[in-house]
Amino acid sequence: MLRLALADLWHERVLFLCSVLGCAAVLAPLIVLFGLREGVVAGLRGELLQDPRAREVVSVVNRTLEPALFERLAADPRIAFVVARTRALSATIVLENPARTASGLRVELLPTAARDPLLPGMEGLGADGLVLSVTALERLGLGVGESVLASVPRSREGQREVLSLPMRVAGVAPLSAATRDAAFATLPVLLLVEDFLDGAVGPDARPAGPEAALTRPFAGFRLHAARLEDVPALDRELRLSGIEVASRAETVAGLLRLDRNLALLFLALAGAGGAGYLVSLGVGLWAQVERKRRDLALLSLLGVKRRGLLMLPVIQAAAVAPVGALRALAVAAAVAGVLNRAFAGTVAGERPVCLLTGARGAAATGIALAGAVVASMLAGLRAAGVAPAEGLAEG
Repeated sequence: MLRLALADLWHERVLFLCSVLGCAAVLAPLIVLFGLREGVVAGLRGELLQDPRAREVVSVVNRTLEPALFERLAADPRIAFVVARTRALSATIVLENPARTASGLRVELLPTAARDPLLPGMEGLGADGLVLSVTALERLGLGVGESVLASVPRSREGQREVLSLPMRVAGVAPLSAATRDAAFATLPVLLLVEDFLDGAVGPDARPAGPEAALTRPFAGFRLHAARLEDVPALDRELRLSGIEVASRAETVAGLLRLDRNLALLFLALAGAGGAGYLVSLGVGLWAQVERKRRDLALLSLLGVKRRGLLMLPVIQAAAVAPVGALRALAVAAAVAGVLNRAFAGTVAGERPVCLLTGARGAAATGIALAGAVVASMLAGLRAAGVAPAEGLAEG
């Protein structure tokens, strides 16, 4: 039956070519549209993912946040990283290069911990380690691994006291993490600075162990969502609980809406175009069966079983679909190349604006093949229902 079906297609190759072109005409625009959706959304998503602050949610108002809150945040599977922070007024420190005189630089003191998304690769910082911003490092004239003196002055009972901490430069923060003069330190260092400014410890105090931070309240926090999709929900939930936060929730939500809207547009166009083509293919195959009823009846008289007659239109449809899909992919690839050159560096940065891959091409071919087989079933049932007597009657 396979040989007979293919021979019939070759005999009516003009009709076969028309069916292939019809399939390609429907599939090519859909493939381009799908490639545009993937390229634009993937480009925007990629730009956000490259920025570590895209998944960041930061509390912006000093409050008294109990340890139980941080336990809940750390246990939330939507949160990949969370670190507490002290009051903004106490999160500053003066850094000096020991090799220079009068080299004091006041910088913002920021909390960090293991697996901080803002500081990739910075593990095992230690209580004496600081990660400096590029600007701070250049102004101090220091390099990674060198010593730096950190100090915090205060006035108490008319006396000026200074907390001095010998530290080392453990690394350089990326520009995406800090564009101003800043230093990242472990939480015990920030707690020591806050306690010293509050008068709770003396100038000779040193950072406590990390376990001390588990039993005291904090003024705020910085967390990073595990996925972009989690940012809007976390932002909303924290605001509803009375915690004012800053994040890129609106930007992320806009990207997700764009993704959904493009998906709905693609499904609508694909559904309308695909349904129209499948109906036309099914009607064409039905017409062929009606036109060849006498031939099918003779085949039945010659001993071809109903199952074989059923498979004739199915095999022919299965031959049309992949050839049409390959032609559609070739057209779509050419169009994608033109679009990528025309919009290079504009919509999706350095990424292609129309993204086509072999996997998506295989998926389009498979969907076209499955749809063609389904569309041919009615014609196949009609072919199987041709009675052998019809061949004798018309003969």
